[in-house]
Amino acid sequence: MQAISVNLKMNSVTATRARTINRATRLSPCSVKPCRAFRGAIIIKPDKSTPSQRVRVAANAMMSMPSTSTASVEGFGDHCFKGAVAKKYLSKYGETDKLLTDASWPSQPGKADIVAKAVLDWAVDNGASVYCHWFQPMASSGVRHGLSAQVHQTMFEFDKDGKPFFKFTGEALLQGETDGSSYPNGGMRATHRAGGYLSIDPLSPIFLREDTVFIPAAFVSYNGDALDEKTPLHRAVEAMSKEGTRLLKLLGYEVDGLINNIGLEQEIFLVPRHAFYRRPDLQFTGRTIMGKASARGQEMSDHCMAPISRATTAFDCMRQIQMECFKMGIPLKTRHREVAPNQYEFSPLFGNVI
Repeated sequence: MQAISVNLKMNSVTATRARTINRATRLSPCSVKPCRAFRGAIIIKPDKSTPSQRVRVAANAMMSMPSTSTASVEGFGDHCFKGAVAKKYLSKYGETDKLLTDASWPSQPGKADIVAKAVLDWAVDNGASVYCHWFQPMASSGVRHGLSAQVHQTMFEFDKDGKPFFKFTGEALLQGETDGSSYPNGGMRATHRAGGYLSIDPLSPIFLREDTVFIPAAFVSYNGDALDEKTPLHRAVEAMSKEGTRLLKLLGYEVDGLINNIGLEQEIFLVPRHAFYRRPDLQFTGRTIMGKASARGQEMSDHCMAPISRATTAFDCMRQIQMECFKMGIPLKTRHREVAPNQYEFSPLFGNVI
């Protein structure tokens, strides 16, 4: 009887709260302020012209995901220029997607112009009219704010009457030039003698986000010194392949080369927007440097197989991240909670480190 009584009370409270929320939609304009009693909620307080009452409602989601009745794998990799996506556009100019699998295509006469035309058609079909050479500048891995660099350029020119028309050449695709005076740190070299040179990386696929085409590139000085993080990676992979091939030959195995694979576990912390704006340390440093230490001894019974929280918008956020990666051809295979509060993880399939 005691258990039945408790259940009846809980159902009564739930029904009362539902009726209270329904009444909130009929209130006149009201003021909104953070709620201390309920995390992730707000208090709606009517103005003086309405009956005095306070209603608690759940905060609006930061982002919403479309809900479909039928699951589909259509659209995977549509925003990544390789495979079947590239084949569709390259075929218009007498080429196939196999052209992009040959890393020497940038040095083959006429091939860059063909790829540029195909990329332009693909970009226009997807609503993009801007391109950039995308690279990771020196010291981006944990020192600088922002792990990548880019200079956006429009993919159109102007005729003599001032009317724009789409144009994207092989020369613009293959290389770019930018100010290298701030690498490896600001003011180290005079601007007029600090050229930084961008060259396309044919081993990494071109991809698209929103209205911009991103062209993976390497960034070097006039003398070929690495000014980015990717050029040393390429050199390390080449050295590993060369010496690994030599070692295997001594062991009796004939191979053409070695490939480095990598599988990154992307662990993230998802903080509600209203909570983030109340934490200057998160805003200015990107990490927690003040406040009470988080639970570290599993006091909250957290574990890496717990259900993904629906109390906040974390689940919708993870779904949106997964959808964007799906369009760019990133094979995210797993998503789950992690042990720390508000910690989550994505795991993709293994792939080439380049």
